[in-house]
Amino acid sequence: MSNFSGASSPRLVALGGGGGSAQVLLGARPFFGERAAVIAVTDSGRSTGAARMIADIPAPGDLRNLLATLAAEPDGPLARLMQYRLRSAALPLLDGMAVGNLLLGGLAQMEGDFAAAVATARQMLGCPEQVLPVSTANTRLCAELADGRIVVEEAAVRALGKPPIRRLFLDPPAAAYPPALAAIAAADLVVIGPGSFYTSLLATLCFAGVVEALRATPATVVFVCNTTVQPGQTDGMTIADHVARLVEVLGPGVLDVALINDAHALHPAVAARYSAAGLHPLVVTEADRQAIRALGVEPLVRELAESDPSPRELWNKADTIRHDPQMLGLALWKIALDRAG
Repeated sequence: MSNFSGASSPRLVALGGGGGSAQVLLGARPFFGERAAVIAVTDSGRSTGAARMIADIPAPGDLRNLLATLAAEPDGPLARLMQYRLRSAALPLLDGMAVGNLLLGGLAQMEGDFAAAVATARQMLGCPEQVLPVSTANTRLCAELADGRIVVEEAAVRALGKPPIRRLFLDPPAAAYPPALAAIAAADLVVIGPGSFYTSLLATLCFAGVVEALRATPATVVFVCNTTVQPGQTDGMTIADHVARLVEVLGPGVLDVALINDAHALHPAVAARYSAAGLHPLVVTEADRQAIRALGVEPLVRELAESDPSPRELWNKADTIRHDPQMLGLALWKIALDRAG
């Protein structure tokens, strides 16, 4: 239960990947006076993986995306440059490289510290939110699959056509960034998701100290469930399965609310287009609600999705119907008010 009284401005922490956390924080701006992001750093695909090799840094991609989206001028030249992808036939390693990934790599080498690089980039872009990497360790996300095989690196963990993921772990094990843990401890509302369920959300929970911080915080802890299944990660999983896996990792009594999009509100043409690509909308059932309540979590179903999103590319992890920031922010504010005291 949060200590937020309702008279003061509540503090929100978004935990997860760059895309979903950006939607949360954009929506939270009118309602939450203090906002922070604790962002995943284990991505290994394409541009981010190349930047990690070049600069020997944790994954910058989710942080870059978040910083550019939250910039004071998101359509300004610096924010656009952060997201711009180089074209280089002569140097394949740099072909498709997001300039912001190289910028964070250069800042990390200049400052001698990855977290300081993120802080400097935040200052350059004028982001009003505090932006923190979940860790400054350059480690690898690994998974044990249902058939006992071990896959190494995030791109393999989310690869298509493999058995279900049994558990995640880091190689080598790594600790969380202490200011990220402090932000969780001081929050009134901690929002996990939306985002890549295993490779962003659960990946952040692999760093030593994060689960313990979530267990100890007085904040209300909310899971924003994705709008669709994610090929390679959550194939065949119901909404209740998502919540059950998260509760399994966090332990009982930690997660308070599951905020769920009402898939019935999706336009049939939008739902059909995503289903044809294997991105089946997650539909909450009465059985889901009962199973979630049995876990000690309150299911809240609201219309949260973008009304008519354009098709998005799976290779870029843009593999789901996004949440509407305004609807999401309003729902989170209502949860904060209802649970204050």
